[in-house]
Amino acid sequence: MPQSTSMSKSRQTPASPASPGSPAGTGARTLPYTKIIVTIGPASEDRIGELIDAGLSVARINFSHGDEADARRRINKVRAAAQERCTPIGILVDLPGPKMRTGTFAGGRIQLVEREVIRMRSGSGQALPGEVQIDVPGISESLKPGHRVFLNDGQVEVVVEDGFGETVVGRVVRGGALGNRKGVHMPDSTVDYELPTQRDREWLKFARDLDVEMVGVSFAAHGSELREVRSLIPNAAIIAKVERRVAVDNLEELLEEADGIMVARGDLGVELELSDLPLVQKSVLAAAVRAGKFTITATEMLESMIESSRPTRAEVTDVANAVLDGTDGVMLSAETAVGEYPVEAVRQMGQIALAVEQSERYKNRPRLKLNPNKATFFNAIAMAAVHTANALGLKRIVAFTETGNTVGLISRYRPNAEIIGLSSNPHVVARMTSLAHVRPVLFRREASLEDMIHMASEALELRGICAPGEEILIVAGVPPGVARSTNVMKLHRIGEEVKFH
Repeated sequence: MPQSTSMSKSRQTPASPASPGSPAGTGARTLPYTKIIVTIGPASEDRIGELIDAGLSVARINFSHGDEADARRRINKVRAAAQERCTPIGILVDLPGPKMRTGTFAGGRIQLVEREVIRMRSGSGQALPGEVQIDVPGISESLKPGHRVFLNDGQVEVVVEDGFGETVVGRVVRGGALGNRKGVHMPDSTVDYELPTQRDREWLKFARDLDVEMVGVSFAAHGSELREVRSLIPNAAIIAKVERRVAVDNLEELLEEADGIMVARGDLGVELELSDLPLVQKSVLAAAVRAGKFTITATEMLESMIESSRPTRAEVTDVANAVLDGTDGVMLSAETAVGEYPVEAVRQMGQIALAVEQSERYKNRPRLKLNPNKATFFNAIAMAAVHTANALGLKRIVAFTETGNTVGLISRYRPNAEIIGLSSNPHVVARMTSLAHVRPVLFRREASLEDMIHMASEALELRGICAPGEEILIVAGVPPGVARSTNVMKLHRIGEEVKFH
């Protein structure tokens, strides 16, 4: 039996260090099982190492801001910091999508007052006095009397009264300032978008060339859109961003095609009544968990920390509820992209999630049950592993995986244990960074299952992830290296000889 460990190293996804936030994997956890997605921007791109130490699991690059040079530089900085710390970090890129925006105004902004009548027409140039241009063709065909138009991402509300030719006439019912290129929403209209847009396609080629692991599809509404995106970047996990009313209505269709779901509450909160947003969030998360898709809860989670070193009590409660609802990850946007306290925001997010995870309410929450109508052998093995680990009080489930599917299934059932996902594929390792309770590790595949367990046991002990004599639950497939062959569950003690006969 070979005596050297087989934890591989990689440019993108190096092997993990000891237990999250604790030496030798034996002390109390200081980082949560819930993953923290961090948007990298001007305020954070030179502090990525600190962000990783604070709890960053997935780095988000928003293609709506900056150019290719900015994105490339930030992705390279993330990968360099991950390599330096021997910590796998996934890269999530966010497509701009077809977001509607206003044109421009003389002087850069206008002030709209209640009951004022304005004209709206398609265009992206400078508006005439009393006019607002919207950069979507054919709005006069989509907007009818009584339809609402939200400008500046909901700060200004206009109700359509009439239309003639290419122009729509509306009355302001909630006034406010309106600047150049501000977001527009038409929740009552039938306006449809091209998705992916031509700009999205250019960004997807860029992302494919850089071998990113996850892609967020902005303003997704139909499964066909996700299929088209997947055809353009087949190796990436596809995340449907739920930020339109139509996306909520078509959620089952999106779940069929997506690998993950993001509840993007910024734009969604404009299209829905704000009072409806909490329940929609809960229902979307629950549906995604039932479908076996990983989830991200996003937008304004710690918004006050853009300027404050501490979150509000409402924000703390918001993050805690998302964790209790079973989200895989919580996302920081402007807090880390342009905020004054990016590292502190990550640290606060982690402390909130960890406190929830250590509570009895979290440990005893209702778990997903196996649907007999959709049961597969792999599902059954995953659920059995979770039940066994919980019943025996095991700290870790160690799963060998070629595609990440086995680890994703186990994560879906939310064990109290940590899941160690071992894969020989660096891309799969990076994708697993989005899954709650999962610690991904790059691992060289061995010829036999006995050798793989032996080498994994030795390496996990050497790196301080598992303690000598610790009992772990092994989930694997025979023969090794064959995708979708998970068929073995074994109780193993670290340091003991591996025998199957």
